[in-house]
Amino acid sequence: MKTGSPTPTETPAGAASRILRGVLQLGRGDAQGLEAFRNTPEALLSAIAPSVALFLVIGLSQLGQKLDAVQMTKVMILITVLLTRLVVSQLAAKFWKREALWLRYATALQWSSWLPLVLSLFALSLVELVMPGRASTPAGLAGVMLGVELYELWLGWFIARKALQISGGRAAALVVLINLSVAILYVIAALLPPHYNALREIMVPLPKS
Repeated sequence: MKTGSPTPTETPAGAASRILRGVLQLGRGDAQGLEAFRNTPEALLSAIAPSVALFLVIGLSQLGQKLDAVQMTKVMILITVLLTRLVVSQLAAKFWKREALWLRYATALQWSSWLPLVLSLFALSLVELVMPGRASTPAGLAGVMLGVELYELWLGWFIARKALQISGGRAAALVVLINLSVAILYVIAALLPPHYNALREIMVPLPKS
């Protein structure tokens, strides 16, 4: 049976369990987690769907109130970033003659991209529990976000190396290329009206309860 393929009787709950298991395995450095993901266009579309749905909800929520140019720019940037990561990684995979492996890589990376977000929320909650009030400060946020970002970079490198079957150096180059492309998008968004600054938004202190 094809690795990562759902059985004919696989339920949505079974598919969710398979994907979650794969994400957790990859998150702790177990390359066998890749077997939980299929190498098909349908699998990639399913992985992209939750992010797109979330972005659309954010955008539609603006229609019920006064349109905010910054918030609408944020939605457009989020969608563009998602597509940029896919395009850049596909071009790199094609250049390295790993195009046949790209769909599984992109699917695994997209599902795994939720893990750093969950970890950041958990880490902020833990810091707030251990040191009340610290998580809502710029310094506390910066410390947590730096740790999560370093982990996210490692995760992207690990998945690229294992899924595309490339060297560690090439995997590192791909991670740098993807993040450089995303950084350029954020710089452009900050420089042009309405001047959306993603970094400033992330580092805004959390409201105290």
